[in-house]
Amino acid sequence: MQINRALAQSFTLILATVSLAACDQPAPRAGESRPVAPRYTQGPPLPPPPAARRPLPTVPAAPYAAPAFTPPPAPYAQGTGTDWRDLPLPAGDWAWTARATGSEARYGQSGSPPIAILACDRAAGVVRLALTLPYMASEQTGTRSATITTSTSTGTFAAGPQTIGALSTIAVTLPVSNRILDAMAYSRGRFRIEIGAMAPIVLPSWSEVGRVVEDCRGQR
Repeated sequence: MQINRALAQSFTLILATVSLAACDQPAPRAGESRPVAPRYTQGPPLPPPPAARRPLPTVPAAPYAAPAFTPPPAPYAQGTGTDWRDLPLPAGDWAWTARATGSEARYGQSGSPPIAILACDRAAGVVRLALTLPYMASEQTGTRSATITTSTSTGTFAAGPQTIGALSTIAVTLPVSNRILDAMAYSRGRFRIEIGAMAPIVLPSWSEVGRVVEDCRGQR
């Protein structure tokens, strides 16, 4: 009898607990059903990954264009100045050569006609100081005055057309004993020659100049 009473009390307690839980939910109104929690729905699909970037087109490099070549001025166009020692030297070097008629020095650039020639004529006992005329053919005729200037002296001489080797030149012919040759050899770094209406040209007084003079004097 006591066991049945205990079971009845337990059953009553369970019903009360269930009823209280049910009271926590709002009662639906007439004609309404109890709300149901929304189900999870999948969102819109993700966009596809972007396509791989295409490599930029390769632009071929433009071919190298060398700057236009500007030829140097003629070797005689050295300009003018109040002091001839300030005039630029023409590009080139003296090159000494032994000849059967006497030694010779030529000034210029390798592979190009010389600008100036200092040549010994041993048989005639003279040294010729000549300028070639590749740019001034009109200057190859006639005789004109020439002035040679060094750091210690100045001399005026006659100049005229002469052929030295296979080159046409206009030259000053100097006796081997003329002291202007010594002045040219020992001038301070340079000497100048001016022939007729040609622009003066300044040449370096390197050892080749003195060598031609000494060879010509010593082997007469």
